[in-house]
Amino acid sequence: MDVRRFPARRPSPFRAPRLVLAALLCAALALAAPRPARATELNTTKAQMLWNIAKFVQWPEQPAATRGALVFTILGEDELAVALTQLLSTKTIGGRPVFVRFVRRAQDARGSQILYVAQSEAAHMDEVLSAVSGASVLTVADVPAFAAHGGMVGFASDGPRVRFEINLGHAERQGLKVSAKLLALARVVDSGP
Repeated sequence: MDVRRFPARRPSPFRAPRLVLAALLCAALALAAPRPARATELNTTKAQMLWNIAKFVQWPEQPAATRGALVFTILGEDELAVALTQLLSTKTIGGRPVFVRFVRRAQDARGSQILYVAQSEAAHMDEVLSAVSGASVLTVADVPAFAAHGGMVGFASDGPRVRFEINLGHAERQGLKVSAKLLALARVVDSGP
């Protein structure tokens, strides 16, 4: 039997850089991966909360132009807007079908019963709230202290739990009636007149 001996392999001068390159590639892929399921679950939870909140709000008599539908308007873009669209387009509130629409300008939200202001519009919040003032539109945002700064419903994180704040005074001044059952679950804030 012929046994051949091979000389010992010398380490390649390119081996270490290849390992570094592989590690960098793995890190880049991890950063580019979609957000974890936790963020998606959180947005789905908030969308369901908003649907339930709307069940406990009463609007003044609406014009016939809405044809009995509850008009839910989304201004701007964020992940919660996507979750809201997916959930609400198949739901009813108070026996009324929910009609979801997107607008690019705050002025176009008039005629809605609910306006969700996406995080992309956070810098223009005063302008948005001014555009729907006096229109009996329930304004909602997932922006810190939204309810305390003139919005009506804002989501607030409390560790792993999601809570919501309601600016009861502002909602009432806009002609909306909020159920006491809902208020018992919310943190009630007031931004003044």
